[in-house]
Amino acid sequence: MQFTILSHAGLLVQDQGVSLVSDPWLRGSCYWRSWWNFPEAPPELIANLQPDYIYLTHLHWDHFHGPSLRHFDRETQMLVPLVHTRRMVKDLQDLGFRNIMEIPHGGKIKLGNNLFLYSFQFGITVDSAIVITNGETTLFNANDCKLFGLPLQQIKKRFPQIDFVFRSFSSASAIPYCIEDYQQRFGEFRSAAQYIQEFTEFSLTVGAKYAIPFASNHCFLHRETQEFNPTAVSPTAVAQYCNQTSQVRGSSSQCVLMPPGSSWSDTQGFNLREFDYQQADAYIAHLQEKYHLTLEKQYTKEAQVKPDYRAFERYFTALFRALPPGLPKISRMTVLFHIYQQDNNYHHYWLLDFHHRKTVTLTEPIEATLTIKIPALVINDCCRKRMFSTWGPSKRLRIRLGQGASWVEVRVFLSLLDAWENEYLPLWNHLRPRYLGIWLRRWREFVEAGRLVWRWRGRSLPVEELYRSRPPAPDILVTK
Repeated sequence: MQFTILSHAGLLVQDQGVSLVSDPWLRGSCYWRSWWNFPEAPPELIANLQPDYIYLTHLHWDHFHGPSLRHFDRETQMLVPLVHTRRMVKDLQDLGFRNIMEIPHGGKIKLGNNLFLYSFQFGITVDSAIVITNGETTLFNANDCKLFGLPLQQIKKRFPQIDFVFRSFSSASAIPYCIEDYQQRFGEFRSAAQYIQEFTEFSLTVGAKYAIPFASNHCFLHRETQEFNPTAVSPTAVAQYCNQTSQVRGSSSQCVLMPPGSSWSDTQGFNLREFDYQQADAYIAHLQEKYHLTLEKQYTKEAQVKPDYRAFERYFTALFRALPPGLPKISRMTVLFHIYQQDNNYHHYWLLDFHHRKTVTLTEPIEATLTIKIPALVINDCCRKRMFSTWGPSKRLRIRLGQGASWVEVRVFLSLLDAWENEYLPLWNHLRPRYLGIWLRRWREFVEAGRLVWRWRGRSLPVEELYRSRPPAPDILVTK
């Protein structure tokens, strides 16, 4: 077996003439020119890439990247997790792909002579992880899938000898970074040290020979999101902490940095591409210069787009109709969208009134539970394409909290949009055979959620408690 890191979350696996690519964001940017690969994939690596199979873990655009997928043969066998919504299947069909297979939670597909892929789903955002094995080498690609407890134990019991584990290690959320004055209000919420510790606890719990920091190799080039580059977690710091912790605990697990272009094979071992993550600022400046014209075209395009209130009204009217009655937290919420265009010279104010379940246009801003500033182009895309799930990762929004509100209200609102777009609403959907079959396979998540609610009852949950079979982490200084 051989595998190669292609990009941010792109992975190529080859075995006895069979090849599989997962989550191929290989070219350009995503999230309205906000995210860019860091570092970029070597052009010669992706120029003639034609795998037998492509697996897509979930719908976020840094994993399900339309511009990259258009470069593949439409006859390629596409693999996706069998989840509640068929959105991934429909979007692939819109791109021209016809050979699409949904894999249920815990299910497997034979890729080659002795090569198998297993899919495991987890969480409200309909994320998935995969295990690929040929009986001699086993790869566990968790990417963004934050498995813990019984769902993680299910994989460990099924695959007691894991050779490589791949997992994300940095933020892909608007919380807390897009909240006004978050440094003063929520400075300790989801810090770099917490992400590093979470990666380490997960990796050492899995017990793989090698842990690979993965699916967080991106930077921000858009002028509205450049400020978030310093919030990225350093892969070097991840490897340093993980290896020190492994040594202190007497574990043989080793964290290895594998920038895009790096590979491993069962005959040659590691072939690591050189890249100095400590020179991140210089590389980002290089990308800014390289893509200057592309970014300028994006700014010009955004300045010309007018907000589409009809699309906004259609989206949220349908959402209001799908909501069940008696939701106290949501029913008291108001969300004011502050939409701007023409380089911030024209402003529009659209209100979501959850109590009366209606949308309202305003001429002036008012006090609301949440006030969210967003470009016209972004709000139009989110409404027309039903893709608010991409909105948070993009960080193309700014949030001001109303009196008495906190990051919890932001989480509730964004989770509600996720639930709507993943077709968890209306609730009667869950009586469908497809839904019932999925939930029965994923019963461990319900048990684990109940355990957490009972044990912590609203208190802050220490990261190490998610992996309570492990001894406490050592007191090691985490440096960025």
